[in-house]
Amino acid sequence: MTGSSTRQMHLNLFMRMYGHHPSAWRRPSTERAEAFDPDYFVSLARVCERGLFDAVFLADTQMPMWGRADISMGSVFEPMSLISYMAAKTDRIGFIGTVSSTLNDPANAARLVASANLISGGRVGMNLVTSQSDPEALLHGMDALPDPESRYARAKEFAEVLFALWDSYPRDAVVMDKETGTFFDESAFRTVDHDGDFYKVKGTLSVPESAQGRPVLVQAGASPAGRDLAARYAEVIYGIGSTLDDAQEYYADIKRRTLGHGRAADSIAVLPGVVTVVGDTEAEAKDKKAYLDSLKELSKQLDTLGTYIGMDVSRLKPDDTMPALPSIEEFAGPKGRYVMMQTLSRGADGRLVTVGEMLSRISAGGGHFTTVGTPSQIADELVTWFQGGAADGFNVNASTMPEGIEDFVDLVVPELQERGVFRTEYTGSTLRGHLTQDGAA
Repeated sequence: MTGSSTRQMHLNLFMRMYGHHPSAWRRPSTERAEAFDPDYFVSLARVCERGLFDAVFLADTQMPMWGRADISMGSVFEPMSLISYMAAKTDRIGFIGTVSSTLNDPANAARLVASANLISGGRVGMNLVTSQSDPEALLHGMDALPDPESRYARAKEFAEVLFALWDSYPRDAVVMDKETGTFFDESAFRTVDHDGDFYKVKGTLSVPESAQGRPVLVQAGASPAGRDLAARYAEVIYGIGSTLDDAQEYYADIKRRTLGHGRAADSIAVLPGVVTVVGDTEAEAKDKKAYLDSLKELSKQLDTLGTYIGMDVSRLKPDDTMPALPSIEEFAGPKGRYVMMQTLSRGADGRLVTVGEMLSRISAGGGHFTTVGTPSQIADELVTWFQGGAADGFNVNASTMPEGIEDFVDLVVPELQERGVFRTEYTGSTLRGHLTQDGAA
């Protein structure tokens, strides 16, 4: 999404507490108290604001633990609550928080997100997910999550109700005409009257539009249903791709689907995740990654791999050859991660790699595009993807926090600016303004 004559890269931060590397929390410098301190997250947001990022992104899970006890949390806070706190302590950066259409009522979700959007002055987006964990369903009185087809059908209707509710209370409904004694122009309200397969909603939201209008809708879709949901409604999609070829294929598919829904191709920004490890030299960067890799035991690395591919690999040795992975149609878990596992399990010659090589490939970011090197080398790789039809920007998954994102902002961002692909100042004051890059709010 760009309204300027020169296409500019979008950058978001995936705000994972101690860093995206699963062992980042085991470094001596990390503090337990930070897990309970919202100002820790504020400090990360301020770093990104200094780096002129579009937004920081908060994933969400409604369980205290995701998987195992050795994996650090993304956040202990409900995203929109933390976003409201961070917005009060920042000026320009946007915020994107995750909300599940399977575990939430659309009217409550609309009100929650609209409130954060208004509080922030129009700097909020919502990442719409359908959830993928049965333990989360148990919290909400369900025996298990609905099947994927039902979840995406519900998500489609959820999005339509959200948009209607967000648009139901325009700013110009508040007139405050003191001469006539009229506070509201009742005719300006757009009452929702929805009766669908999943929701029956009638009324008007109690929260008015912010300076950017409705919040920005974001999606992360890998399955055909997820891609189509994003192409129909989203302004940003967090893409997949371990390699340039995979990312180019995904990018082209999203743009094609977006056009198919009658929208312009640049109305959605495709932002694949990128894991970064920055060093003054390439050797230093590789040493940083090797150190982080060394903090995690082999048994736990194998456990992680087994979770990603849906197999018991606990008895495999590093020198063993990776097992062949079944087709994606046969895999019941998260499709996006599995697609990356399929790619990474084979070398450039098409042959299966060793288990040790596979573990090295997924160690820092679980299969996301990973770049390890100097600021110049990392910038070169990002520009290759950006200019090569693979990305409109990136969801930056710094391997460590706060050092990793500080290095990216202070060292990689200037390299991108020097190449003319990243802004040197904010031109908008809202998240949508950052996305359109046309100087509008």
